[in-house]
Amino acid sequence: MKNVTKIVKKFMDERDWNDQPPGDIAKSIIIEAAELLEHFQWSSFFSEDATKDPRIKQEIIDELADVFVYAIEMSIALDCNIETIVKNKLKKAAKKYPPKKVMGFLGSKAYREIKKRHRAARK
Repeated sequence: MKNVTKIVKKFMDERDWNDQPPGDIAKSIIIEAAELLEHFQWSSFFSEDATKDPRIKQEIIDELADVFVYAIEMSIALDCNIETIVKNKLKKAAKKYPPKKVMGFLGSKAYREIKKRHRAARK
């Protein structure tokens, strides 16, 4: 990650883009994430259809890269180490979602049904 961060930092330095407020970067992350999501707008998130067409797959990869680049820019703006913050977040998530309780649920029909009921209950 340090190498990728250096590449993004150099890109920003060459363009004098080091003064972006974190709020603007956060907005850019959301905008790029929406462009990524647009590829899945009328299909199931569990579908492999979007990756069958090499052109569509490349568009998805490009949007994902945009999200990553802006996230790295945010880490630079906040002067935080990506590896450290990801490890810390995964530690918290491991406590919240212990393997014995959630193993095998992600992507399963049972998991989707649980999520569907949860979303319906919030309405």
